[in-house]
Amino acid sequence: MKKDRAATEEKIYKAFLDILKEKGPQGVGINAIAKEAGVSKSLIYRYFGGMKGLLLRFAQKGDFFKSLSVIDEKKDNLENLKDFIKEGTKELRKNTLTQEILRWQLIENNENTKSLFKYFNAQVGKTFTTNTKDESLNAAFQLMLGGYVYFTLLSKFNKTFIATDLTSETTWENFDEAIAKTIELFSKT
Repeated sequence: MKKDRAATEEKIYKAFLDILKEKGPQGVGINAIAKEAGVSKSLIYRYFGGMKGLLLRFAQKGDFFKSLSVIDEKKDNLENLKDFIKEGTKELRKNTLTQEILRWQLIENNENTKSLFKYFNAQVGKTFTTNTKDESLNAAFQLMLGGYVYFTLLSKFNKTFIATDLTSETTWENFDEAIAKTIELFSKT
C-alpha cells in the first residue's frame, strides 16, 4: 500500500510539474493535474492538501530553488551565504519557472504560494545574517538582494532600468561582484 501511495504521489507531482512548466503558474489547477495524472481530485487533496501542498513539495524537493542545497550546516553562516548568493543569483537568472512563480506571487499575492515562500524564507533565513552587531546592515543587504530579484524579473519585459543594460552579462557580473563585496564589508563591520 505504501509503495502504491508513493508511486501515486510521484505521478501527481510529475503531472503538476509538467503542467507548471508548460502553462505556467496561472495555468495549473487541481482539475488539470488530476486529469494529467489519471487520479481523482480528492486523492490530490488527500495526499497533498491541494495546490499549497504541491507548491510546498516543489520547494522541499529543491525544484523551486536548487541553490538551497548549497547551505551546509557544518559551515559558518558567512561561507554559506557566499555560496548561496554565488549559486542563487545565477540560478535565479536561468530558472524561468522560479521567475514565473515569483511574478505570480507578486501579482496575485496568491494564498497558494504562502507555504512555498514561508518554507523558502525559513531555509534562507538560517544563513542570512551578515552582521550580528548592526541590524541596519542586514536590512541593507536584503534590500540589495530584493533589487537583484526585481531586476531579474524586470529583465524579461524591459531591457534597461534607468541607464543599466539588463541584457548585458557585464551588468550581471557587476551586480554579483557588488553583492560579494557587500557581504565582505558587512561581515567586517
